[in-house]
Amino acid sequence: MGSTPDKGRPEERLARRERTLLPARISFGDGGALSTECVVTQLSEIGARVNVPASLAMPDRFDLSIPQRGLTLRARLVWRKDDQAGIAFDKPEPEPPAKPEDLQAKVRELEAANAKLRARVAELVEQVRRLTEM
Repeated sequence: MGSTPDKGRPEERLARRERTLLPARISFGDGGALSTECVVTQLSEIGARVNVPASLAMPDRFDLSIPQRGLTLRARLVWRKDDQAGIAFDKPEPEPPAKPEDLQAKVRELEAANAKLRARVAELVEQVRRLTEM
């Protein structure tokens, strides 16, 4: 994002960008104690361009929340010019694979919940049958 393309040649991007006007919030500090509103004007899978107050001193790393998209992403500042900033999203750390015993416990839990739901459906079907016989 830092280099300027030659005139007449399209700028190459790593990911397709979407033009947006999404309200968002930048949070940083201890537990996100400091935050400010911003507007995401371009969004891709790997980063965004945001409008932020020119007076805001942005940290190198922060969280960007976009409520309309249900997203909260860890980000880093790539560039800044006046009230515009380019940011890159950190790649989420992959979750460790589940242990077989954890999966077995989850299957047992889901089977028990399924049995309760089947019993409740049977009760409701019986109630409907009784009500329609009257």
